[in-house]
Amino acid sequence: MNEVEESSMIKVDYDKGILEIRPFSGEELWKVYHLIDEGDLASAETMRILKIDEGEKSRRKALLKIVVEKVEFEVSSETIHLRGRVLECPEDMEGVLGHYHTLTIGVGDRVVVEKQELSPIHRRILNRDVATKKYIVVAVELGTATLAVVKDYGVVESLGVEQDIPGKNFPEEREALAVRFFHDVSKTLRSIWIKEGKPRIILIGPSVIREALLRFMENNYRDLQDSIAGSFHSSGGTISAVNEFLRSNEMRIVARELKAVDEITAIESFFENLVEEKAVYGLEETWKAVEKGAVSQLIIHVKQASQSGSLRERVMEMIRLVEQYGGEVTIVSGRHESAEKFRRIGGIGGILRYKVY
Repeated sequence: MNEVEESSMIKVDYDKGILEIRPFSGEELWKVYHLIDEGDLASAETMRILKIDEGEKSRRKALLKIVVEKVEFEVSSETIHLRGRVLECPEDMEGVLGHYHTLTIGVGDRVVVEKQELSPIHRRILNRDVATKKYIVVAVELGTATLAVVKDYGVVESLGVEQDIPGKNFPEEREALAVRFFHDVSKTLRSIWIKEGKPRIILIGPSVIREALLRFMENNYRDLQDSIAGSFHSSGGTISAVNEFLRSNEMRIVARELKAVDEITAIESFFENLVEEKAVYGLEETWKAVEKGAVSQLIIHVKQASQSGSLRERVMEMIRLVEQYGGEVTIVSGRHESAEKFRRIGGIGGILRYKVY
């Protein structure tokens, strides 16, 4: 009998490698994105433009099955795009067979994915809980602010607010433009806050400007001020300040339920240990350390692990050995600066129990 598991968004037939998926949030879509690989078969209802007569076209909804050649996640609209050649279609649309088509999967859409195998990494992703809690991190300095929406998988979007503010030699103009800047920041923040369902807000920046903005909100935007989960120091109001804060102990305390925070913590610990020669990276160096039982925490970027068959088999064996020796395994799938930095050095590495050189 096939092993079948059901949840609110997905039904899995582990023996046949079939996933029947209907995601109900952007966070669930991001999870699904990491379950679909090149070579999979994907079936979904889609709109296809058909030629009727010369010069005439018609839009037709149909169930198509494609062989996936490209998988993309569009962050702004939170949709998955699957592109590939059509393998199956309705009988009266046979002219579509073999042609390229893109299936677009959004919140509430159903897609069936047939895989050659469900690897241990796929199973780990399937077993992960999805947190729908989110935060808006507002980094502010005088004249510059960045507002970033942070979800379970990392930074979803960021917006900047700029205002030229003169120096202290022009006190009246400086004060008027500072107030205007605070209004612009607060109005932009309120728009995002309402759109995202009124999540908690984290305010960061140099203490003087941050406290001035807090007082301004208390007097003019009390609803936003009431939603602030914490106020912390940062060096500035740019996206770099946001990324720096995501790596901080304060973020781990305030937003500890977000998976992205755990990933960032693991990756930053990896780089700290690398400086002390207590970490390795790259497939071959990591494999040598794993074989010796020297790896206490194996870190793998999920897209790196889903490439060629031989690489995937080696990664699976490393996971098995690390866990056999009592180590931890972290699968990185978030959208944040730390994940990209880790991917750029190969996407595979390990923190060591002891130096192996």
